[in-house]
Amino acid sequence: MKRLLATLSAGFAILGLAGAPAQAQSVNTPPLEAFATYSAMSNVSLSPDGEHIAFMRLPARDANYIIEIYDIDNLDGRPVRLGAERMQITGFSWVSDEHLWVNFIQQVRDDIEDVNRGVFASKRAIANINPREGWIQLPDDASLVSRLPESPDEILIYTANVNQNESLEGRSRVDAFTRDFVRFNLNTERQRLVLRGNTRLGGFRLDRDGDIRFASEVNAGSREVIYYSRGKGERDQWTEFLRFSINDYEQYGQTGINFLGFDPLNLNHAFVAAHRGQDTLGVHLIDVTTGEFLETVFQHPDVDVLAPVFTQNVESTNELAGFGFYLDGEVERVYIDADMQAVQNAVDAAFPSTRNRILDCFEGCSTMIVQTQGARDPGTYYLIRNGRAQVVGREYPALEPEQLGDMGFVRYPARDGREIPGILTMPAFGEAPYPLVVLPHGGPWVSETHAYDEWTQVLASHGYMVLQPQYRGSEGYGLDHWLASWGQWGYTMQDDKDDGAMFLVEEGLADPDRLAMFGWSYGGYAAFAATVRTEQIYQCSIAGAGVSDISRIQADFTQNRISRLLIREGYRGLDPSENTADANIPILVIHGEVDQRVPIFHSERMVDGLQANNKPYRYIVLEDADHFSNTIDFDNQMILYSELLNWLSGPCGMATEGNQPGQYASTLGQPVSANMP
Repeated sequence: MKRLLATLSAGFAILGLAGAPAQAQSVNTPPLEAFATYSAMSNVSLSPDGEHIAFMRLPARDANYIIEIYDIDNLDGRPVRLGAERMQITGFSWVSDEHLWVNFIQQVRDDIEDVNRGVFASKRAIANINPREGWIQLPDDASLVSRLPESPDEILIYTANVNQNESLEGRSRVDAFTRDFVRFNLNTERQRLVLRGNTRLGGFRLDRDGDIRFASEVNAGSREVIYYSRGKGERDQWTEFLRFSINDYEQYGQTGINFLGFDPLNLNHAFVAAHRGQDTLGVHLIDVTTGEFLETVFQHPDVDVLAPVFTQNVESTNELAGFGFYLDGEVERVYIDADMQAVQNAVDAAFPSTRNRILDCFEGCSTMIVQTQGARDPGTYYLIRNGRAQVVGREYPALEPEQLGDMGFVRYPARDGREIPGILTMPAFGEAPYPLVVLPHGGPWVSETHAYDEWTQVLASHGYMVLQPQYRGSEGYGLDHWLASWGQWGYTMQDDKDDGAMFLVEEGLADPDRLAMFGWSYGGYAAFAATVRTEQIYQCSIAGAGVSDISRIQADFTQNRISRLLIREGYRGLDPSENTADANIPILVIHGEVDQRVPIFHSERMVDGLQANNKPYRYIVLEDADHFSNTIDFDNQMILYSELLNWLSGPCGMATEGNQPGQYASTLGQPVSANMP
């Protein structure tokens, strides 16, 4: 115990987090409403001329977002407000000094039609910052490719001019679902064809001038991915420069080569992320005319490079500045742009205790929008001008830092000897050994790192320690860690989660009689699997939007063509719905009524089996909720959190000083069915 506590204390000191032990803190549990309400503000950004700042604002806890636009010299002045009555704004981007590209969702049907075809449809429109100018409606399938600084009245979009529920009479299906690149004039609404799409090519990428220079093709028959390029000024001539077999996992992993950006010094050279026979994903420079790998720019021996880092200069299109990766749960960056590295270093020195993102930058970064975030900082936005910082606002102003838990990073051995990373959040109060909730992420092939996490902090603020295991299959830890998950759903992937809990028990931090698992999506699958596994270490489980039938999710899951081929082989293992007779702990099952990603069939089938075998469970359906958080409204959030906390303090026997049995009974949902003593 002393060894691990010393490690955590050292980690917290590096992070600049509070050093006082949890037991020295008083119980100050925030109201559930503070978590159930969407963030008060988000999407803070500068206009291209640097004269305006805009962000999404939540005017009331049960309202939809609006966009507020301020003169940068008068943040206390009266803003321009843009909103929609029948649609929910989900995000926006500046596309000129006066225009915003706005994304919405709108409910267009009562029931899902198919997997990934739910009751909500995405909509897009162009708004002028002068509200008297009105809105320009865009096709539902349109996506913004680039703002074109050299042509300020135009943007580059990708569209087939198709709208949801629109009749396709008179159009071939291929034509209707094959999008083209067009220049869209913001003033006249005219479209000018730049590149006609086809059903063969995808993965298009642009150089810094906005020219489409890179494309890829997936040949399902030969199971190959083929990469193409074209020279500057060429309109239709694509030349193959590289291909690889999808089956060659050890050489290419699941990404093949992942285009990051063109070299600013030579537009025939591109930075790509690739394994090239190594365990981790590194950055390499490749000649896109010959396919020759010229040099390895950066490759960490333990973790993958995951994303490009761009300059956030609003005066021009983004240019590649460097590469990002996660190391021991923290964001690290390697820069090729010395100026941006110097700016980031200055920002990090000014805010040493948080993770800091430069969102927008103007006039050599003399003006910046910076977001800070950490375990105890859900998100704070600053306007920095000439070295002086002004707070624009906080995402969750009702939450106080002392109400939230500290976060650290651990590594522990799985039973087969594999080292498993994990993010560990300490409770805001109490003393060891703590009640522990194991919270596996969804995906499962995704990355996870130190950041404010709402579910984690709901639990930590009520006295629970939370482990987020980066079990095999989690991205970012190399090819071997990913491949080790294939066919292991419910088996070694599940061992990794259980072994993390038992490691914390052995270290004296977790109470072996107060262990639970909670997860959503694949995490919900893990909670289902935990319910039917032996030997049992948990007192209960909570499965949100969980997968219970692997073969069904294999058939339904639709991503790109490479992913579909990989999922058929990688997503295999234990089917919880086939093993409900082995359920040996009480389980709370929660699912969105109109979930399009993991249809509610999965929970219904699991519940039917539990009921038939007379196993203890409680089943809650969130009305009108989809799989994703932006469709789970305030009322459903209150139901989700109250059900979670009452389950832990009640049937789980894991009450804390801040979470007593029945504490949130007034906000509980109505069960569809239940079988409890």
